[in-house]
Amino acid sequence: MKRPSFQFYPADWQANSNLRRCSFEEKGLWLEVICLLHDQETYGVAHWTLRELAQAIGCAPAKLKGLVEKGILKGADSGQVCGAMVYTPRSGRKLGAPVVLVDEQPGPVWYSSRMVIDEHKRIARGETGEASKHAPKPPIGEGIGDAPEPAPDPSLFSCTQASRAAPSSSSSSSSSKEKQSTAAAPPFDPLPELAKRGVSAQTAADWIRFRKDRRAKVTATVVRDIIAEADKASLSLERALTISCRRGWTGFEAGWIKPEDRGLAEQPKKDWE
Repeated sequence: MKRPSFQFYPADWQANSNLRRCSFEEKGLWLEVICLLHDQETYGVAHWTLRELAQAIGCAPAKLKGLVEKGILKGADSGQVCGAMVYTPRSGRKLGAPVVLVDEQPGPVWYSSRMVIDEHKRIARGETGEASKHAPKPPIGEGIGDAPEPAPDPSLFSCTQASRAAPSSSSSSSSSKEKQSTAAAPPFDPLPELAKRGVSAQTAADWIRFRKDRRAKVTATVVRDIIAEADKASLSLERALTISCRRGWTGFEAGWIKPEDRGLAEQPKKDWE
């Protein structure tokens, strides 16, 4: 069922830099074009010639060329090639994988990039439960409008190839499995790694408890770093951990070592406990 309406956001319309270059007549023509694009089988896209679009809204083709030149109406006429429209989603400061929403193809094809992008977002997020409360804004400026009816089939994302635009269930399932796998990973046990480096069980237990008392976690990165610093200081890992406990260091750097530190006994004294 075709959607009977779309929303209009005046602030977005007035803030659009391309629309601000248009005359009042051109803005009125653009609203007429938006209504035609809203009614297309592929939402926001019409496979009509520019002359046919002009005829449908009752204006001269030259009037619509002004919208094309100002970057409002996008696409190509008969005998021309429409370049691909690539959309890169953003979440906060992170960019997602680019998605081709309109494939490169011969004209005629005309579209509103805002309408095509918002349709992609709406279908990707779905309109059930909480997702419907946070639906993207409707296309304003370069198109107006999502409406409350259920989203059409994802095959309508792109003019020719929908599979690039719609997130596949297999990839979502794979991503979910990866998250579960990560969450189920066992906690890091430093004892085997320390023992492999010649650290006695007592020294290892003392160092781990020393860090725990100071709320400093023992992670794989921490162990890897202290091994590297011990090698840099030409000390055994046993000696490095002993010095750390004795001097109250939760970390360890080769530059902290004093000449007298090299003569310390292998086992840490208990005065730090």
